Amino acid sequence: MNARIDLLARLKKTPASMQPVPVPAPGLGAGLPLPPFPQPVPPREAVRKPEVQPQTIQVGGSEEIRKERIAASRRAALFATLAALVALAGGVAIGGAQERAARGKLAVMSAGDLEKEVKAANEKLRELDEKLQDASERLGRKEFPADLATSLGALTIPFEPQSLEKPGLGNMGKALGSLMSYASAVQELNEDREQLRRTLSSQKPRVEKAWKEESEPQVAYSVLFRPERDKGMMAELVPNKDPFKLGGDFPAEYTVVAPEVQQGRRQGVEKKVKRWIRGDLTGGDPIAVPVTPQTTAFVADKVVAQLRLEITELVEALRGKNKGTPWETNGLLKDGGDLAEELHKLSLAR
Repeated sequence: MNARIDLLARLKKTPASMQPVPVPAPGLGAGLPLPPFPQPVPPREAVRKPEVQPQTIQVGGSEEIRKERIAASRRAALFATLAALVALAGGVAIGGAQERAARGKLAVMSAGDLEKEVKAANEKLRELDEKLQDASERLGRKEFPADLATSLGALTIPFEPQSLEKPGLGNMGKALGSLMSYASAVQELNEDREQLRRTLSSQKPRVEKAWKEESEPQVAYSVLFRPERDKGMMAELVPNKDPFKLGGDFPAEYTVVAPEVQQGRRQGVEKKVKRWIRGDLTGGDPIAVPVTPQTTAFVADKVVAQLRLEITELVEALRGKNKGTPWETNGLLKDGGDLAEELHKLSLAR
């Protein structure tokens, strides 16, 4: 007994590093010795969020960027409406059976209202289609459709994403997707219609003048010769300030409108020129050569081609395009008719 007490006393005085390591109970650590002291847990370092560096985005003024901005605004309006509709649908799912029934009735009533609005929009679409077809035929006969610009101003199609702000819209099932597509397409059509109206208004004088000069040819352009240092003589196509008839006597001197850079801007400047007849080209007074009218007919042709392209794009949006191909589209006229019928069926569930 005294020997055991003496052994225990010596163990207490022995450093911890020299004391026997206790053996863990069976089933703990598979017989491996446990560390004599618990291991300290290193403090968790704060997770630093990556700093977001400001970025500079350069925006150009090209036509592609302008179109992308328009498309982005269309998508933004569409996504905003979609988010609102999703919120409506979520509220329906959370509500009770009585609330869902009430919202279902609201959806049926809204379907009837939307049917009337879609039909009214479809009437405007058909009217627009008729006027576009007439304008295309008149351009083919070299008749400028001047009245089309006025008509387009009064032909706003009355159906856009804002038209979808109706109660119970989230309960319309598959009709909801059709409404979203229709509203977005109408919004795009209205923007293209306005673009065509501006083109018609701005290009009318140029086209009518060019067509008139086809029957009464006039010399509207000249080639202007000027000396360029280290390069000899250079030539540029410039418009004549006062075109002269092809069948009459050409003036010996006349005025052209030549492009020049003034104060950092390129603009037309009137210049007195002498008509070249014979002899060497010199670096004195500006010398010009009249251009045959037939070779400058591209001016009117280019404008008319642009007008016909814009009209064609609107007609394809109305009637569809890529017929018989995997990329075939129905067009707003058919989509609007199908949508009105779908909404009518939904409204009958009163």
